[in-house]
Amino acid sequence: MSETPIQWVWYGSLTLALRGVEISRCIADLQRRGITLRDVRVRRDHAVVTVSLRAFPTVYQVCRQHRVKFRIEARHGAPFWRRRLWRRKAFALGAMVFVCAMYAMSSVIWRIDIQGAADEDGVAELRSAAHDAGVYVGQWRSRLAEPAVLAEEMLKHASNFVWIGVQTTGSVTTIRAIPKIAGSRAAAEEPHNVVATRPAVILNVQATRGLPIVKPNQFVRPGQVLISGVLAEGEPNVPASGKVLGEVWYTSNVTIPLTMIQQGLTGETTTRDYLCVGSLRLRVWGFKEPQFTAVYERDEGTEWHIGQFVLPIQWQRATLYEASPSAVVQSVAAAKRQALLTAERDVATQAGGDSHVLGQSVLHERVERGTLYETILTRVEQDIGALADSCASAGSGQQHIANARLKTGVG
Repeated sequence: MSETPIQWVWYGSLTLALRGVEISRCIADLQRRGITLRDVRVRRDHAVVTVSLRAFPTVYQVCRQHRVKFRIEARHGAPFWRRRLWRRKAFALGAMVFVCAMYAMSSVIWRIDIQGAADEDGVAELRSAAHDAGVYVGQWRSRLAEPAVLAEEMLKHASNFVWIGVQTTGSVTTIRAIPKIAGSRAAAEEPHNVVATRPAVILNVQATRGLPIVKPNQFVRPGQVLISGVLAEGEPNVPASGKVLGEVWYTSNVTIPLTMIQQGLTGETTTRDYLCVGSLRLRVWGFKEPQFTAVYERDEGTEWHIGQFVLPIQWQRATLYEASPSAVVQSVAAAKRQALLTAERDVATQAGGDSHVLGQSVLHERVERGTLYETILTRVEQDIGALADSCASAGSGQQHIANARLKTGVG
């Protein structure tokens, strides 16, 4: 009659003190009958064992056959808890009311924090937008939409903000926002040039406004004017705009170990059972600490509910797996491919999302003490233009036009 630890807790167990001459034969007879005995301690003519409550009739019969007397020293499990609670109805009812009240209080939004608003008007605007999106004090957490959906809905009602983030922790909702910068639109309409941000070879110039100063296959340096806002003498300056694609070079120093240590599971496991009351987790079984050097844990829990109401009391089982490190050796060719991918990811972080790799070249390579060292040159196509503060004076503007005519062939 083998039972799991959860069944021992649910159906109950008894700790018995046995006395008699034939204790050893009695225990052996119980084991032959399939009775699970736990915490067995034998001392000559007396012993202490723990048995399941459902197996007690068999234990009683075997003890009478071997003339072994017993005394119940302790009672464990849910049946005895229920009996004790039934004797203390007021205490049990108060505990249930307390747990339900704590669960209800933890499921409601009690405070809304606003961060990022510059003044009281901004705070009021965000609170009004949050209320329209369904975020207010007294709202149930289960009725809140996803944070991304809430942020998008709030942006529709908060026109003075460019970004809103929503995060709910416990019963507190935090709203972070970035307000729009006043005058940024007016600054974008002021006359300016498009200049180079880094050294590159021009691949393509797409000027939507202004006069292109450079042409393909031309090398440019940082700060050099690419698209001028000065059109011609006597004409007003304009805010230059457009995209200038250039070939930019990046050098990456990459280190790839040929031997990597990975954690693998050995197959040895141990389990623990918890009673979860709200956010509180009480261990009820599996108190022995495993002798594992490394542990991987996986949790499985119940979802007890009455209708749509999720009960605040749940049961959770944690399985601990023993992990053992193992060495994985990769070839030099595989390490070289990984080095190229690592350099490409590194360059993508530096260049931005609008860039793409044109080619890669290995400048230096060596293998030393089980590690591959490479210096990789990556050629990237990206937009190298940026807006300058303002256009040059009228005299320098004429010089820009003259240079433009020489380079573009304008007569």
